[in-house]
Amino acid sequence: MSLLSTRVTAAGVAAGAALSLFASAGTAEARPDGFYVSLQPNSNVRTAANTQSRIAVNTGPTVDRYYMDGICYVYGQTVTAGGYTTPVWYYGNVFDGMGSAQYPGVYVWGGNVNIGADPSDSVDPC
Repeated sequence: MSLLSTRVTAAGVAAGAALSLFASAGTAEARPDGFYVSLQPNSNVRTAANTQSRIAVNTGPTVDRYYMDGICYVYGQTVTAGGYTTPVWYYGNVFDGMGSAQYPGVYVWGGNVNIGADPSDSVDPC
């Protein structure tokens, strides 16, 4: 089995486990430390919970899967985009879908994280 095939298989298994944890968040089980999320195209991953902070990375023109760990949420700048308004920002470590790039200690506006309602029931406050 090639290294790429192993990575893809491992990512699929991890995503399945993460989705299972996400689905059971309403039970008494421990919350996951991290899980796969998709970020909206051209999302800015920032160094603080506001649009004036430095951009750590822009996700680019396509929806992609990212892994976020150490994730929690804060209330920061209220942003409206695409008809959605929220002051929720998710904080944590962001890894691209293949694990080749990582952005530690960054914020992603809630409207750019496809995780459900803001704040998500699966994420604790910071």
